[in-house]
Amino acid sequence: MVSHEEMAEAFGDEGLLLMDAEQSHEMGLSDEDARILCQIGLPVRADLAFTLLVDDEPRPGSLVVFKTGDGDVDVLMLGGTTGDTAMRYFLDLRSGVVGLLSFDGEPQAERVNGSLATFVEFLYRLRLRQRALNGESADDGRRYTEELWRSLRELDPVAFVGGAEAWWSMVLDNLMDRDLIAETRAFLAQRRAEVADVLSEPSAPAPDDSPSQLPPRDALERALGRLEQEGWQIVDAERFAADKTTSGLLHVADPHFDADGTLVKDLPLSWRGGLPSRVQAVFAKEGLVVAVPGQSDRGEDYDAILEMDPDELAKEADAAMEKLFAAVHGLNEPEEGVVTCLATGRRSDLCRIVRAFDDLATHGYLAEPDLWPTASGGWEHVYESTKAGEPAKAVFWTTQQHTSSFDACGDLVDELALQWTGDRELIARALATTGLAVETPEDDSTAFFLRPVV
Repeated sequence: MVSHEEMAEAFGDEGLLLMDAEQSHEMGLSDEDARILCQIGLPVRADLAFTLLVDDEPRPGSLVVFKTGDGDVDVLMLGGTTGDTAMRYFLDLRSGVVGLLSFDGEPQAERVNGSLATFVEFLYRLRLRQRALNGESADDGRRYTEELWRSLRELDPVAFVGGAEAWWSMVLDNLMDRDLIAETRAFLAQRRAEVADVLSEPSAPAPDDSPSQLPPRDALERALGRLEQEGWQIVDAERFAADKTTSGLLHVADPHFDADGTLVKDLPLSWRGGLPSRVQAVFAKEGLVVAVPGQSDRGEDYDAILEMDPDELAKEADAAMEKLFAAVHGLNEPEEGVVTCLATGRRSDLCRIVRAFDDLATHGYLAEPDLWPTASGGWEHVYESTKAGEPAKAVFWTTQQHTSSFDACGDLVDELALQWTGDRELIARALATTGLAVETPEDDSTAFFLRPVV
């Protein structure tokens, strides 16, 4: 049986939920099931198979009575699935089995695991699969999933009674068919869920805690904390020099602050793997300007692109996208470089746009710079983050837009297209505070555009 320490290592402390011991006693759980829920915990999310983030009834932790031909059966709702709001996992308090209830049409229930212990073990091994495949090929994914399938069948044969129609067979079959992009999106969705409590805090801080008023020393600490929550590892010089294969490493040189917490000397940040544009965007949320060498540097390559025919342009775009996904997912040997947090009191265009996004966030918008390499991936995240029954409200731009529209210090040098959905006039008013030229779309089929003021 998996331990709490192993679960915390796999999902993170923020990605686990423990039940209150007194509550478990009142509900009449068996000693073993109470131990699992109170001492080991359930994950907030386990890939596509499980989530605690459900908005509709019945909610996780609620008791429900099933009316059956054999009498009433008390069940504890455990959680739902990530792709279907009308499904709930439940624990049968009398038999100890875990089932899945579907509310589509006539309610139907099926057994998915012989015990709560094996159910939690299944979720744990799904997370191990995700971590093992971070950066691996689709072929590696299929091989690993086949091995996982065999090990789960040995662990709990009951879970696979029914063959291909069994719930876990369908889950694993779905995983077998995943391509690289789908695997990447699932991995990042998992990370967002695991840090939801941190990342769901309002983007606009309280007036006495705003980035414009925070000392750079505190702003730097918060920016690094944001990056850690997104999966970056802040490491010392020795680890950075020795580890040449891990993506998402960031080493911060010793900062120089005065007594008031003001940065008095530019601060180098060495990175390996990941996207430096994301570092720039996250630091901008704290009012800090990060210089990314070579960003939006066109030169001879740009002149060559202007002379390409449509087929050549398509190949160039595909190559650029592959490079972005490789950086996000650590597919190739990690690229590395140095960006610099500038000891300056000036605000970049990027900082001003992010402040406008903070205002939109107070109105319930997902407002995020450099959200995803592609618009389609960004929209997928938007809809995953939207509560069931509520309209999506979002404003974002893509990594490709970021690296071509901002210069090294985060000032606009070209038009920036913003994907959006929601109140067009509210978004326009927020963007107007940036001091940039704003082109408001006539309808929801076109983007907002921000341009530098000439």
